[in-house]
Amino acid sequence: MMTVDEIDKATGDAQYDPLGALYALLEHDTAQSFIDEFAEISINTGNVVWVATANQANTIPEPLLNRMNVYEIAPPDRDGARRIAQSIYDEIRSAHAWGARFPETLVDAPLDSLTRVSPRAMRRAMLNAFGNARINNRHQVQARDIEFGNDSRKKPIGF
Repeated sequence: MMTVDEIDKATGDAQYDPLGALYALLEHDTAQSFIDEFAEISINTGNVVWVATANQANTIPEPLLNRMNVYEIAPPDRDGARRIAQSIYDEIRSAHAWGARFPETLVDAPLDSLTRVSPRAMRRAMLNAFGNARINNRHQVQARDIEFGNDSRKKPIGF
């Protein structure tokens, strides 16, 4: 089994398409005698099971999508998002010695404010929330400690 994580993020230019090899690898007949361009050897990948993840299917080239079974996973409902947020809180809390000062359970207000964002954004916001609570001399995260970034991170410069 081969996993291609976040296949929708792969971008190419006129000289090189990073997804190009997948066209042959995802077709059973051509996968049985796939020639690796770097090693210049024939490889039988006909029995490989491919799993690809993506956040947005609309950015994946249609010829690749036609070679795949696409399963859409719905975002978690409110209760599911709260469980994810609590799990992230637990993970961060238990990974640091200072976490022992904070209660085991995150209270309702911060949990509710986290339900509207992705788990990745939850983690960033939760890390900052612990810091905000400590800056304010508290050992409990409150809703006012939860801040969602303004995405002012620098963009890649093209290397």
